[in-house]
Amino acid sequence: MGFSWIWTKRVEADGTVRSPQQDNPANTNRTCVNFRGLWDEGYVPFISIVIPVRNESATLPSLLQELILQHYPKDRYEIVVADGVSNDGTAVLVKELALTASVQVRLVTNWAIRSGGGRNVGVQTAKGDIIVFIDGHCSIPSRLLLQNTASLMAMTGAQCLSRPQPLVAATSSRFGAVVANVRASWLGHGRDSLIYDMERSGFVDPTTSGASYLRAVFDRVGYYDESFDACEDCDFNLRVKKAGMLAYTDPSLAVNYVPRGSIRGLWKQMVRYGRGRIRLMRKHPDYLSLSQLAPAVLVACAVGLIPALYLPAVVGWIPATVVASFTMLILLCSLQLSLRHGVDHLWRGPLAFVCIYGGLGVGMLLEVASRKQRRVPSLA
Repeated sequence: MGFSWIWTKRVEADGTVRSPQQDNPANTNRTCVNFRGLWDEGYVPFISIVIPVRNESATLPSLLQELILQHYPKDRYEIVVADGVSNDGTAVLVKELALTASVQVRLVTNWAIRSGGGRNVGVQTAKGDIIVFIDGHCSIPSRLLLQNTASLMAMTGAQCLSRPQPLVAATSSRFGAVVANVRASWLGHGRDSLIYDMERSGFVDPTTSGASYLRAVFDRVGYYDESFDACEDCDFNLRVKKAGMLAYTDPSLAVNYVPRGSIRGLWKQMVRYGRGRIRLMRKHPDYLSLSQLAPAVLVACAVGLIPALYLPAVVGWIPATVVASFTMLILLCSLQLSLRHGVDHLWRGPLAFVCIYGGLGVGMLLEVASRKQRRVPSLA
């Protein structure tokens, strides 16, 4: 039996073989988009895994080993590590591993340092028909990720694959474990986000979780906007969506992310995300929504509590009501998490929520207040 079986079946982590049509019967007659005969019988698509990194020497070795052990023909995929001028030995580590790896591992330098620059230089040097992005602080729970990536693209006709990206903390980080549970809770992330959804299988909006693409996608919508320090992936996925390209998600594509294990690390990350969210709204005004602005409104109300004391009661009660209401939601959600995951969520949970919403809100307000309006080039 040839290797072409993977283009008609999806392999679950437990070894079960399924067809995407079992999940979506209506898609049985969907015609796959044919890019240069990519899905011709017997052809095995070449996959390039692009990993933008900076100072990831602690987590990158295990990730690379997991990718090297993928059940996919070793001559049909490569790993491209785009290093953002690391100073912790990351580049040396990659070079040493490349000497003995059973698949091609290449190191390229991302002089722009930011993730968007790393993604771009990775794509530009990659040889693949399919480009898969994975961050350096991740782990791969299944050796079938690449098989399922190629299979689902072939069977669904999707040009983009989204994926669940659940947070899985390092065993030594209790705060990181709490952050993972908080982020996955009903209050910890946006209702429209699919990034933690391990049950959805089907065609979706790729904005929050698109991660794998046919190379032709970049020819059509351009590359990543390097003016973004965060949310560059959301910007790219919005352009994919606006171009009318199909995106599909499935639990078999899951990649685990390691959450920040300290208050300082989580706060800095959220501030970056907040600034990126405002830049995204500037570039895509149609992305603006009240739910997206909620963290900024919350922080503004918290800062306005003292000035509100000197305002007429009819106005002054507004920020107090907003802050009090959200505090109650935080306490309620933390209580629910403590019953499921441990009593320490009663105090670590509220702390994580404050870091998440406070950091996002502060970052958004800082970006709004910034006098230096960064030029956001159109790459579409």
